[in-house]
Amino acid sequence: MRILSFIIISLIMFFVNLSTDSPHGADFKVSCTVCHSAKGWELDKEIYAFDHNTTKLPLVGQHKTINCKMCHTTLVFSQAKSECVGCHTDVHSQTLGLDCERCHTPNSWIVGNVKTIHQQSRFPLIGVHSTADCLQCHKAENILRFDVLGVACVDCHRDKYLATTMPNHTSAKFSNECIECHFINSYEWAGKGFNHDYFPLKQGHAIQECTKCHKNNDYNLSKECYSCHEANYRLANNPNHVTSGFPTDCSICHSLAPGWRPADFKQHDSQYFPISSGKHKGLSCSECHLNASDYKIFSCIDCHEHTQSKMDSEHDEEAGYSYNSNKCYSCHPRGDKGGDK
Repeated sequence: MRILSFIIISLIMFFVNLSTDSPHGADFKVSCTVCHSAKGWELDKEIYAFDHNTTKLPLVGQHKTINCKMCHTTLVFSQAKSECVGCHTDVHSQTLGLDCERCHTPNSWIVGNVKTIHQQSRFPLIGVHSTADCLQCHKAENILRFDVLGVACVDCHRDKYLATTMPNHTSAKFSNECIECHFINSYEWAGKGFNHDYFPLKQGHAIQECTKCHKNNDYNLSKECYSCHEANYRLANNPNHVTSGFPTDCSICHSLAPGWRPADFKQHDSQYFPISSGKHKGLSCSECHLNASDYKIFSCIDCHEHTQSKMDSEHDEEAGYSYNSNKCYSCHPRGDKGGDK
């Protein structure tokens, strides 16, 4: 008799349910028997067979063990949120965004790969920044907030920029981008930490004291040789650079070797006379330019051991011939016997 009564009650409940809306929402299509049994409307864990992996939030990690009602606060399951912030309070106060999965996993809140995560941000931790303490840059009212001072160098290093007096960065109007002068891999601001690559300090320019070039706190110097070496140019007398009209670009003749030597005017071949190639290769300046105070003057006839009478005889049919160096050069500009004629 008890069995018959149970069957009748079950049938009544079944037909009643057919005529009423599901408490889980009108669009809920899962069969009642997936979660419930005839024991009652409470979830029957012995027969529960719903595959949560088919939803937007698969149950992995710690989500496997939590009570369903922690996420499903109402019986309408479609109202449950699949985003982290739908259930979890943002303890970082939106200083890191709302995508918790960027840093956390369902297994634990502990973050073990901060550096890797940071590499995907707008400020990758490279060079000396890879060992920086997080709180040096993320200064906030508590350790859970990660407010950012900024991503420009000066946002964190403004105090050093303003306090530096050797040289004074403010009066010299230095750039606020520290990386333009300082190496990002260096733990020092000066010495090995300073990048002077825009004007390499090597050989004759291997100067350790900034003030030898940057006088009166002037750090906006020209890169032109003459701007620093005008005195050297004017005092040079072997040869005399001024009277000879030498160009003021020292690099045309000089390397960075200390002492201004060796000097080699390689453009002499293309602009005047071949001394780096041809029959006159290897000549020293003084062999042709006998007057060291004026290199505009040169001599051909003092080098070549030919008598004037012999030259006169060889050129007796040449119109305009004259026994002097300028005439020799006008017909023999490349130093060959036949000249250009």
